[in-house]
Amino acid sequence: MSRRNNNGTGLLRSALNSRVPSSSGRLSRRDTPRSAARSLQASQAASRDVSDDDFDDTASVASDSTWLFDEDEKEFVEEVGDNWEDLLKTSLESLNEKRASVREKTLEGIIRLMSHVYIGDGLEGHRVTLLEALQRGTRSSKSAREQQLSLQALGLWFINFGTDDEAEEEFESVDGQLRKLLEEPSIDAQVQAQALNTLAMANFISSADYRDAVELQQFVRGILEEALQERQMEVALQGFSAIGLLLTVMADSDMMLAEQQFDEDFELHMRGLKCDSVEVRVAAAQNIAMMHEALSQDRESFAFDNQYELVGVLEMLKHESNKRLGRRLSLKQRLAMRDVLHTIEDGKAPALKLTLHGQTLLFDDWVRITRLQMFRAALGGGLPEHFARNDMLQDVFGVELDAAEELAHSKQRVVVGPSSDLAKLRTRDMRRRRDERLEAMQADVGDED
Repeated sequence: MSRRNNNGTGLLRSALNSRVPSSSGRLSRRDTPRSAARSLQASQAASRDVSDDDFDDTASVASDSTWLFDEDEKEFVEEVGDNWEDLLKTSLESLNEKRASVREKTLEGIIRLMSHVYIGDGLEGHRVTLLEALQRGTRSSKSAREQQLSLQALGLWFINFGTDDEAEEEFESVDGQLRKLLEEPSIDAQVQAQALNTLAMANFISSADYRDAVELQQFVRGILEEALQERQMEVALQGFSAIGLLLTVMADSDMMLAEQQFDEDFELHMRGLKCDSVEVRVAAAQNIAMMHEALSQDRESFAFDNQYELVGVLEMLKHESNKRLGRRLSLKQRLAMRDVLHTIEDGKAPALKLTLHGQTLLFDDWVRITRLQMFRAALGGGLPEHFARNDMLQDVFGVELDAAEELAHSKQRVVVGPSSDLAKLRTRDMRRRRDERLEAMQADVGDED
């Protein structure tokens, strides 16, 4: 790779609001609360009245780059109260029903519960039972719908329990099972897409060795290549998203290795930019922006080898006519490509604001934005509850929040950027704990010998 002075980051503008996380890892406009939909429509209408060069970046960040959460999410948590463990145990029994429709309905309930209520501190004696039940639901003998729901719930299991002491061993079991599933010739495309999403999330949370992320990325690369060749856009989208999440692990642990891996994936990302799907184009572009930002951190100047071609493609996509795409997709693509170009050419940092019950968190680098998008897709409207109670999320994002009760009622603004001392401290702490877990595993192997 050649070098020149370019760094920074950008942000895909999107109003993402949903009461239930999407099984495919995406949020549909249909699931958006009316108030958020009106806000999105208003911002789009205003955007159509001006040229791209007339956009005010600060205003854009302050409006449709802010994710708001509906108070109805808190009401669901309050309704469940302390009864969630009994509800989950009852659901476990229903997963043994013979009728697939009953099992599928039960899985939908489990997904909503685990996404909206942090259960990692409870379920004594039943966490493994739940894991095994979800693993059974992913088998190829099940319907595609049951497989997909089981995989989605499996990802939520790792969000709730994935930092436990036993999680590394449990991850290895799930990792092997999902890889076999992903390689089945007759696998349903939606099942394959969800399996990619779940496998990347489980690796990110539970693997003790960042080199596991490298090996998994190489595995995902093969699936992504085939998906692009076969024009399976849903699989391709989750393939790019999975690679993006895995790259954040490498960027935190071994930047030279991250650069080497992305070099091998760069042409795949260029192919992604030329896909028919706007969502795939955006996912590929965001990974490019993230890696450009990461590789620019400790260098006076940086550029990809074929950056001239890359910028040309991004400019073309930014100005693509909305007659072919439609206004909504055209606006989404234009804003996304503009953000990526700001990353590559101007060193412009983003400011993604996440509002949680009166408190506001600020994320202003691509690594954390990439991670946030994955957790937002998995948890949907339950993200505030997990931010308040799930220490893992606070560690991942370098955020320190008040107690859950204070979070629900406080009007105080909390703004924590990834460049803060707290964020840096938490990142170092996560690396230290990964290293300690890896050393302990190696010591156990040595004792056995």
